[in-house]
Amino acid sequence: MSKFKNNDFILCAKLIDGNGKSDINELSANEKRNFLRGLISCDADLFDASDEIKELFPLIPKNQEEYCSLLPTLVKSLGIESNPLSQKQINKFNNDLRELSATLKSIGDEEFNRLEITQENPKDDFIATVYNKVKDLPKNEQQKVYDYFGFELQKNNENKTGFSIVGYPVNLNNGKKLAEIDSAKTKVVVQDLRNDVIKFSENNRIKCNNPEIEQLLNNIVDVLPEIRPMISKKQHSAHDFDVFKHSLKVIQKISQDKNFDKLNSSDKKVILLEGLLHDITKIEGVSDNTHALQSSFDAFFISKKFNLTQDEELKLYTLIKNHEWLANVNTSANESELKQNLQSVAYDLQHDNMFDMAIMFAHADLKAVKNNDRFHDTKEGSGRKDFNGNVRSFGESADLYGGQIKELIVELKKSQPLLPTTQIPSSDRINEAITFVNPDGSTNIKGVYKNKDGLVVIKYNEVEDWEKIGFPKGSISRGIEVKSGEKWDEVLNEDVNTGNIKFIVHGLDYENQLAKFDAFALLDSDALLSVSYAERPESKFRFFRPQGVILDVDTEYIHGGGDSDAGSGCGKSISVFKNNYIFGGEYESERVYVSNLIKSVTGMNDAEYVDFVEKNKNKQMSEIEPPEIQIKLIKAFSTINSNTRKGNRIYNEMYVSNPKKVSAVFAYDIACNETVNNPIAFLNRKELSENEKAYNGEDLKSVYYRTKFLQEYALKNNIPFIVFGD
Repeated sequence: MSKFKNNDFILCAKLIDGNGKSDINELSANEKRNFLRGLISCDADLFDASDEIKELFPLIPKNQEEYCSLLPTLVKSLGIESNPLSQKQINKFNNDLRELSATLKSIGDEEFNRLEITQENPKDDFIATVYNKVKDLPKNEQQKVYDYFGFELQKNNENKTGFSIVGYPVNLNNGKKLAEIDSAKTKVVVQDLRNDVIKFSENNRIKCNNPEIEQLLNNIVDVLPEIRPMISKKQHSAHDFDVFKHSLKVIQKISQDKNFDKLNSSDKKVILLEGLLHDITKIEGVSDNTHALQSSFDAFFISKKFNLTQDEELKLYTLIKNHEWLANVNTSANESELKQNLQSVAYDLQHDNMFDMAIMFAHADLKAVKNNDRFHDTKEGSGRKDFNGNVRSFGESADLYGGQIKELIVELKKSQPLLPTTQIPSSDRINEAITFVNPDGSTNIKGVYKNKDGLVVIKYNEVEDWEKIGFPKGSISRGIEVKSGEKWDEVLNEDVNTGNIKFIVHGLDYENQLAKFDAFALLDSDALLSVSYAERPESKFRFFRPQGVILDVDTEYIHGGGDSDAGSGCGKSISVFKNNYIFGGEYESERVYVSNLIKSVTGMNDAEYVDFVEKNKNKQMSEIEPPEIQIKLIKAFSTINSNTRKGNRIYNEMYVSNPKKVSAVFAYDIACNETVNNPIAFLNRKELSENEKAYNGEDLKSVYYRTKFLQEYALKNNIPFIVFGD
């Protein structure tokens, strides 16, 4: 019998809602959300769990195919259809949302308060119908009906029916899904309920005493039926409006904010979507402190249909997840907790204009609680007393704490790591330059090879004309010499040649580990990846693993790192990072390692560094300005690989999240002292060399065994395979 492994207990904590469940029909809607979030945030350890854990959690996917199948199945079981709409539908939705914003902006509080918004087929009538049709089924069979239609009824005495809707009633499934249900009685209920679901989610006109708003709401709900359960869903006693009317009130107050017109069109779209979706999972009739996290998760998947850019998706997710930032700060138990909460908000919302949007939203959300602005403006009764006995309105608190958070953000920007990386062309682009292929796989371009399956392979040390195959102008793999006697050389203890082509690499051992890049990317911003910054792979640099992926990561999602280990597997997270790596944390030196390195070799002060990062973020090394700074960075980054780990392995570790894509895969000779004459033959090598057998006493697999899954992945995703080695 196997023993529990190091990360098994972390897996248990993240996947606890799936304990003992062998079918997703056994999970409630909230359990599905939590289990889905756990699956996404787990690292490779998900596939390397002990037999005991797999027995406790039968739903844990055993391989990449199961993983990539389970995630969208869970999303669909919540009633979320994430398939993109047509561009025509998207354009119309965006236009309708803008018109709704402008119309709400033009009316005052009194006119808004008189708005009456209902549905021809009310939510509570639908709840009563559903309950009457499922009540005689056993609980597990009821859950199958709910799973089929993407919602469930949960007991809630705050609703007159005794139940509330959780999830989004839609008629998404077909005969194949119905065939998976064994009980004939359950099948009858499903068929009987189908027309009721269609009647509620599709054939259900919104009625409003303002004809213009009525038409716009009907246009919007036609492509966003997920918002229907919000209509007439009451909130806790502090609120004057139901969830849906409150959301419209937030949109009104956002649109009336003087700063709204200063936003670009993308940010306007994001903040209006935030207004519409920020409370979409709110529990009816009670104060729900889970809704920010749950709503952000659902909104991420719902917004997939609008074909947002990845930046827009993550901004929407992050803003909704943090839209209760003021409440969290205001309820701090003591000064120490207040300081920690302020720092956490600053870290989450530090990039771009995210916190400016968060303050704007906080004011709008507060003003939308009552039928006028008194909840936002009033001190007595609706205010908050600080630790010195001062009473402020919530609006004043937003501005006060907002100012403190902005100061913290300024401090964070002084240490934002900058690791310029190279944009790698697709295989299709490289193929454009290939005019013939020799029998050994070599082509007309020195250093570029192609195997019989069409895999494009780059032998890194052999390429001379990078621009010809689509790399950025000025790309060179060698060119800046660190001369003996320079301080960089004093650290390295060797002469090196290096160029301006740079990579962020993530080592992989198994095919299953690719699943996290294949499904929905790392949408949970708490997930943290360890990577290496490969600034001189043309030399005898050794990655921690001899094969893996090269990632495209925006500057804002590079969190820090240096020459020590931050832990492994799913044990790493942003929450742990915030506790230990910022504002005087135990390992803050790792956060500031890169920024301090750049400052030390360029002589920049903090203000100059902030300006430098802003002007050069997301640039490639060949684009860094001014040129003299570029050369200093290339030399300085050679020192990153000066520290060693496990004998003579040169080692570095950086921390990133939310990679945009896998832009290439890589491998190198483990012994790193053999000549890779032909990279095609190298990748096909099924026998270990003598050096590999002897290397560090490890039980190693052949190159072919280690990289076959990467070769297949590269072919499938139209990306090149880069082989490093002398």
